[in-house]
Amino acid sequence: MTQGVDTSRRPAIVAALVAAMLTVAKLIIGVATGSLAVLATAVDSLMDLTCSGLNVFFLGLARKPPDEEHRFGHGKAEALSGVIQATIIAMGGLFLAGHSVQELLTLSMVRSTAPGIVVSVISIPISLALGLYLRHQARRLASVALRADAFHYLTDVGTSAVAAAALVVVRVTGVDAWDPLGSLAISAYIVIEAIRILKEAADELLDRGLPPSFESEVGDVIVSLGDDVLGFSDLRTRRSGKTIFIELRLRLDGEISFNRSHALTEDLIGRLRRRFGASTQVMIDTDPVDRTERQVPGARRRDPG
Repeated sequence: MTQGVDTSRRPAIVAALVAAMLTVAKLIIGVATGSLAVLATAVDSLMDLTCSGLNVFFLGLARKPPDEEHRFGHGKAEALSGVIQATIIAMGGLFLAGHSVQELLTLSMVRSTAPGIVVSVISIPISLALGLYLRHQARRLASVALRADAFHYLTDVGTSAVAAAALVVVRVTGVDAWDPLGSLAISAYIVIEAIRILKEAADELLDRGLPPSFESEVGDVIVSLGDDVLGFSDLRTRRSGKTIFIELRLRLDGEISFNRSHALTEDLIGRLRRRFGASTQVMIDTDPVDRTERQVPGARRRDPG
């Protein structure tokens, strides 16, 4: 178990180390040159560092097995991490936006553009490589937290490009206002991204059902069981970390034996786990019905909740 936890946390540790180096470099250059656009990317990298650091802890917590106090496991730790990350990111973005407006009003001068351009350009391939690495690991580990982390670093490519472009325009035109304008654009993105992360995390914490396309796949698996299955109802789905929960009522031919009913239920559980992952949790109630009450294909009732 320890080995599995270490493997799941390793990508977050790598991301945190890289983010720390980028943050320090950007802060030094931003303060030295007086470039608010570079400082904006430094704040963005600092947010990435914070998020990656949180993921190191919460990914380990999410992989812990169920215990006496958490019988459904700790999968929602990833969503909790997302809420905390979103709050921190939003606060940083709003602070940066206010500072950008202040700089626009006072028209502070950029002391030097070249160092800021260089550090922004260098950070682009680093962020790209890290983002692709995290995206691969997120798919391998089925991790919501790592997927969000990967998105952060891939979009850092854009924020660094905006900062570099702003400084290039300042250097060419001599108009310092382009620097805080670039910073304002980056801060707006940071706030929008925080809202997106918060929504995704809240959906998981509030047990929002999985998309209709997923439930359609569940229906296809049920239909594949054969003629003794006459339909299903009250399908409910949710996700907790990498674990999917599926609940439903299975309509079976009332004339089949108890053993046959049990075998069909176990067969369905096995098929769903092979389709959606071995950790999928399935709860099935069976309803014996007359064959004349066969459910029309596609008429799948969802629980009102």
